[in-house]
This record gives sequence, structure tokens and C-alpha cells, in this order.
Amino acid sequence: MLAIFANAAPVEGKKAIDPFEHVVDSDHIGIFDSTHTAIHLPGKLGEYISITKFPIFLLVAAIIVGAAVLWVAKKIQSGEPPKGKLWNLIESLLFFVRDKIARPGIGVHDGDKYLPFLSTLFLFIFLCNLFGMIPFLPSPTAHIYVTGALALIVFGVVHVSGIRENGTGGYLKTFIPHIHLEGGPGMKIFGYVLQFSMAILEYLTAFIRVFVLAVRLFANMLAGHTVLFMILFFIKLVADPDFKIAIAQDWMYYPVSIFSVVMVTALSLLEIFIAGLQAFVFTFLAAIFIGLAKHPAH
Repeated sequence: MLAIFANAAPVEGKKAIDPFEHVVDSDHIGIFDSTHTAIHLPGKLGEYISITKFPIFLLVAAIIVGAAVLWVAKKIQSGEPPKGKLWNLIESLLFFVRDKIARPGIGVHDGDKYLPFLSTLFLFIFLCNLFGMIPFLPSPTAHIYVTGALALIVFGVVHVSGIRENGTGGYLKTFIPHIHLEGGPGMKIFGYVLQFSMAILEYLTAFIRVFVLAVRLFANMLAGHTVLFMILFFIKLVADPDFKIAIAQDWMYYPVSIFSVVMVTALSLLEIFIAGLQAFVFTFLAAIFIGLAKHPAH
């Protein structure tokens, strides 16, 4: 259905419907479409520099996470017991990352070493996901460039960790499986071919993991926000002259409005859970990949 809306040519006298408009980067932050109210940003300042809504909110998320972590770190170093809701909340999230992500994924000893990276990654993604649940604010993680950049950072940390632990040659050898087949020359040749094929697959897997990390987070956030948009858009389909469909009747406005608002409210609560879940999944997979690189199975 979304593809039909996105690819449909605008009817004469009607505006084109773009269900993805609110989840793409732009040089303005829309407030109310009906009043054409928006916050306009500088946009492109050159060939490689642009000030648009996604970079701004990525910077805001980075500042908030950095300030929160440094603040809690100073509080913990003071030796005082946690006081206040904010201190308890942030510290609980950090302990959650340590006990449920870092240590299970990498190990107790090495997991604590990667706790600063993993906790920062988790909090940053979680906050970016939550931005999209605040009216008028964008969700940067609904853009493939953002999730791709995060996945590339994980890619670098994973393989640098593997090289530091095993050496360059030793780490490259960890992708080559050990296969021992009993038998004559034919079985030995088959074993070498199988080993070569599996080694290629293992090397490709190192890059496929990055792609999967990026696409999983991007697709989940994009789909969730797009579904919310389309459910609310039902109201415009029966009431807005610019988008009103042929079968719409005046009496449909209130039933459709109540249905849309109730559904969006319920799904928004689910989206808040998904925002945390996707941050957890992304960070947990990063920890698993780091653990596999440092302590390969074969």
C-alpha cells in the first residue's frame, strides 16, 4: 500500500502523497502542515557541508549522551549512593549494558574494557530512536546513512580488536575453518575445496554483518514511523480537500479520527519499546561480533 501511495501520480487539483517525507533529511523541521509552520535551517553551505535536521539532532544526541555519562561518572567516583531519578536511571542503563550486553557478549574480563564504547553506542542509538517519538522531531536512525555510519564504526572496532588480540596474520587465519576428512586423495581434494569455499564465505560474512546491522536498525525505525504517519493520514483522506478520496463522506471524519488517534497512541507505546529494543539488539550484536573477533570459535 505504501508503494502505491509513494508512486502514484498526483490527481489533478490534489497534492502528491509522500509517506516518507517526514523520515528523510531536509533543511526544515515541519511543525504544522495546515499552517505551513516550520523551522528553516541553513541547508547546504558548500559542496561537502550542510546543516540539516539529522546532523543537528545527531549532534544534540551526542552532547546529551556525553554530558550524561560524564556527570554520572563523576557521581560514581564520589562514592556516594545514587540519589535522584536521573542518576538512578542513567546508572541503571549503564549497569544494564554491562550485565546484559558487554559481559555476555565478550566475557567478564574483556567485556568491562569495552563498556565505555558499548554504553555510549547504546545510549546514543536509544536517544536518536526516541527523538522520533517526540512530535515534530526527526528520528536520525531512520536514515540509512546514519545507521550505516554506526555499523562502520562497529566494523572498525570489531576487526581492530581481533587484530590486536590475535595479530594480523593470526586474525586472518581465524576466518579459515579447520576441516579434516578421512579417506583417499579424492576426499583430501574435496576437503581443500570445501575449506576454500567456507573461507570465502567467512570473509564475506565480515562485511555482510555490517550491512545487516545497518539495514536492521534503519528498516525497523523507518517502518515504524511510516506506519504511524499513514494511520494518522487516514484523517486527511476523509477530511482534507487536498487529499480527500472519492468515497469519503462527511460523517466519516469523527470515526476515522478517533480510530486513527487511538491506534497511533497504542502503536506509539509499542514504538517506545521498539526504540529500546533496537538499541539493545544493535549493541548486543556489536558485542557478540567483538567477542567472536577476540576469541574465534575455530
